[in-house]
Amino acid sequence: MSDNQPWIKKLPQGYQDFLQSIDEFFQQSYQHIQDNPLFQPSFPVYISEDNEQWRADIELPGIKKNHIKLDIHNQSIRIQVINNEQTIINDEQSGQIQQRASTHVRERILYVHFLFESKT
Repeated sequence: MSDNQPWIKKLPQGYQDFLQSIDEFFQQSYQHIQDNPLFQPSFPVYISEDNEQWRADIELPGIKKNHIKLDIHNQSIRIQVINNEQTIINDEQSGQIQQRASTHVRERILYVHFLFESKT
């Protein structure tokens, strides 16, 4: 809760605590949203074409080839970056082993419209 709002200190303690909990909730939620891959920016795609071909250049720094999946449909191309993570925690004192797995998927869909010209 911001200290530059002196009117809050005039409220009963119960209200101050309630407003403090709301403030903490939004601060924590914002931190989790920033870490969530769903809210990460999409990867850039640069499209160029000439009379012979259509080309899409995609920037994926640090991504391995086997993490990229392309699906070509009638009028679209789907580019997916799939990152599987597995963490193994071995606690030697208790003899417990914990395994955690997660999959993060980022994707972008390019819509392609072809115009065919008749050569008659």
